Amino acid sequence: MKYILFILSITASQFNWAQQESQFINTINNPFLVNPAAGGLAGVMQFEAISRTQWTGYNGGPKTMLLTGSSQINTGSKNALSEFNVKDEALFASPTNTTGKIKHIVGGKIINDVIGPFAKTSVHGSYSFHMPFSKEMNFGGGLGLGWSNFRVNQDRVVLYDEDDALYSGFLSSAAAQNFFDVNAGVVFYNERFFGGISVSQALKNDVVFNQVLTESQYNRHYFLVAKYKLDVNEDFGIEPGVVGKFAENSPASFDIGMRVLYHDAVWVGLQYRTSNSFVLQIGANIIKNLYFSYGYEVSNGAIRTSQNGTHEVQLGIDIGNNRKIKKEIEQSEKQGAN
Repeated sequence: MKYILFILSITASQFNWAQQESQFINTINNPFLVNPAAGGLAGVMQFEAISRTQWTGYNGGPKTMLLTGSSQINTGSKNALSEFNVKDEALFASPTNTTGKIKHIVGGKIINDVIGPFAKTSVHGSYSFHMPFSKEMNFGGGLGLGWSNFRVNQDRVVLYDEDDALYSGFLSSAAAQNFFDVNAGVVFYNERFFGGISVSQALKNDVVFNQVLTESQYNRHYFLVAKYKLDVNEDFGIEPGVVGKFAENSPASFDIGMRVLYHDAVWVGLQYRTSNSFVLQIGANIIKNLYFSYGYEVSNGAIRTSQNGTHEVQLGIDIGNNRKIKKEIEQSEKQGAN
């Protein structure tokens, strides 16, 4: 039985870099995906939905769905959010990180991972506090708390021996585990630079199925995200960046790449993942504060013969302070009449 439970815990991890936590192409664009302190960098409320499908063409390949959101909250007389794209322009410039003030930020995410017969659903809420390190640089820390459920989907299990007495007597019952989870992180940023480090699964919970303790654990995972935006000319900019991923008893993995931006509204990115894969990403800010991004990842390692790549689609919205233009015009007209 111990051997079967050990296989369960290992198989449920992400095979492509031998770690248990989800990875995303868009982490470099939105570090809040892995760092609870990285929300509220700009003066907008941000919501995102991400769909990631790995090993297309392979039955039982990993599939991930993520919903996330974060925002500064108002703790004083001034608005926490800034006005943003009040004219509803198409191809609007992305919001810029704001510094020089204290920020209180709340956020949350819901993620569902499925790989073969294994599934994990997590719900997290977070709070972070940012303060000026200097006039043009902010420092912040954040904490995320949540619940996770790891389970075996019985209808997806295929047995070599249909009369397996061990499976029938143990795993055929509700093989699932609920556990409390903690994430934490710190950030350091200005209008052009962002750097952050974080840890997930900080409690390092034991893997337990049906009250049977295994020799496996939900390992701590550490993330490093850093990027810097440079202007080439009035139209184009470049943003090199790196995402480092580290887990106990697993090799480190790095995503190294760069985005080319046009008017901060359209971008094309290329990344190299040290686990032997290449990533191409395209995206744009579109009308009504919506933005869209698509990423395609193809492996250059040994696994390339058994999969046809990974597709990741991101849809998000930035919501700023609602400027009441009509009311301002009416007030201006009244003042003019007086």
